[in-house]
Amino acid sequence: MLRIGFIWTMLGTFALAVGQGEIVGEILVKGNELVSETSILAVMETKVGQIYQASQLRQDQQTLEALNYFSDVKVWGQRENAGQWRVVVEVVEWPVVRTIIVKGATVVPVATILERISLQAGEQFRPSYLEPDARAISDLYRERGYFARVARFEPTEDDAGAILIEIVEVRVNRIIITGPTRTKPSVMRKLMDVREGDLFHLPTWNEDLRRVYETRWFETLRPDSSEPELGKVDLFLDLREARTGLFNVGLSLDPRNNLAGILSMSERNLYGTGKSVGIYLLQSTQGLGTSFSIDYGDPFIDDHRTTLNVSLFSRETLVFGQAFLGSGQFELGDRFSQRRTGGSFSLSRPISKRTRLFATLRGELIDTQNFEPEPSERVVLQDGTIAGFELGVVRNRRDNSADPARGDWIRLAVEPSFSHITSVGGETSGFGILGQNFYTRATVDYRIYWSPQPPRAAGAFDEPRRVIAARAYAGNIQGKVPFFEQFFIGGANGVRGYAEDRYWGRTALLFQLEYRHPIQKAFNAVVFADYGGAWDGYGTVREFSQKGVMSLHFGYGVGINFRTPFGPIRLDVGFGEDGKARTHFLIGGSF
Repeated sequence: MLRIGFIWTMLGTFALAVGQGEIVGEILVKGNELVSETSILAVMETKVGQIYQASQLRQDQQTLEALNYFSDVKVWGQRENAGQWRVVVEVVEWPVVRTIIVKGATVVPVATILERISLQAGEQFRPSYLEPDARAISDLYRERGYFARVARFEPTEDDAGAILIEIVEVRVNRIIITGPTRTKPSVMRKLMDVREGDLFHLPTWNEDLRRVYETRWFETLRPDSSEPELGKVDLFLDLREARTGLFNVGLSLDPRNNLAGILSMSERNLYGTGKSVGIYLLQSTQGLGTSFSIDYGDPFIDDHRTTLNVSLFSRETLVFGQAFLGSGQFELGDRFSQRRTGGSFSLSRPISKRTRLFATLRGELIDTQNFEPEPSERVVLQDGTIAGFELGVVRNRRDNSADPARGDWIRLAVEPSFSHITSVGGETSGFGILGQNFYTRATVDYRIYWSPQPPRAAGAFDEPRRVIAARAYAGNIQGKVPFFEQFFIGGANGVRGYAEDRYWGRTALLFQLEYRHPIQKAFNAVVFADYGGAWDGYGTVREFSQKGVMSLHFGYGVGINFRTPFGPIRLDVGFGEDGKARTHFLIGGSF
């Protein structure tokens, strides 16, 4: 018991000595001008009159450093004669920002950068600004499709009140394309706007990738990138060339013992130059005469991607003939057909990344076959020559022209034309179409696409997507127009569920809505609704009644479409207002 009592006595004596002698008698703050002494003392755990603890001083120093008001902080103790301690707090304050100097910015205006960052002149510089302000500057560049790194963000050596922000904008270091063995390097360069040494602009790179994909010269494209050093990016594009030449031949005998066949040869990338050629020869299964066409295209006749397309043709087609699979539509005679012989010459030139101007000159000789009009029948047969010069503009903002999931497309065109009709059939009174006449066609075609799924990744332009697509089309013709030059609405290219070319006239209006659901990568199921018509043209022809005022008709149905090496193929089953089903088949997409 005596020993325990002795220990407690010693501990009490030590505590008394510490409590009375080893205490903080004074806290001296030095070096502060902007931050008040009261603010500094308020955040410290060490207080005057408390027991002096060296470990607490280290914690106080860390607390003051974390305030980001000081470039340097020192906290230490000095033992006084009376057994008390003086705590000294010495700080070096960050300067007041007098000016902000931005270097290296060419894409984003300096004024815009200064508006976006938190650090402002007149405030005390604090390191806590650095990370969020550097991130804000990077975001400004990303909003414009560019990339930049903040290399320096600190007071200058000569003037602590001058803050230097040094920006390094990312430039293209190298473009490395691997895979092509046939396509010439000069052709690849013409496809791409991104150049080595340029500022890296992501939308331009993505547009280049889309342009490469839409040539259909390559089966796959795999883009990649790396940053070998600060401010530089290497772009990689690995390509696998597709088969661009096609040869197709077939021969058949139809139930009427008519010999039919097809011969076609085409090349989309002739000798790796990007030029296209095609020869198409058809002997129809419907007993018509032989049709042929010769086509040539050059996508790069200059350094501005001006394209040239030339076509020569002579085609015979049924007028109001049977649709695919024989849906029982109206026929004028057993073999009422029309041969068009002529050619077209077209030039197209970009005026921006997504907009092109075009001009097309066409001329045709029209020759109607196997038609004997009834005495009272209005003019249908009109033979002669026509010539037109179409001028227009196309803006294409779709993510993929062959299978769009996002974006829109618009085409505006006007076509002054000339006709010289030398032969007519049927009732001609009141038409005055014989001889030379001028007329002008104006059209607008707008299409828009939306998908609830995320945008396709760069280079993955054929990823399947659920798509809602809509179209609005309108046209008007002024002047005396031949029958066969009117607008025709109905069937595969108009209101599905109706006979092909069921409605005609000088004015047309068409609305279409589709939901496309992917079944496989190149195969879609489609639900559609169409509403449209044509009017104010030539009158009723037998069972095809027409109106002189606006008359629109509704059709709906389901279908499938899929992509093949020959192009898209579509099969629709539509229902019109009479409730009857009609089948429409077309080599080509809907819209």
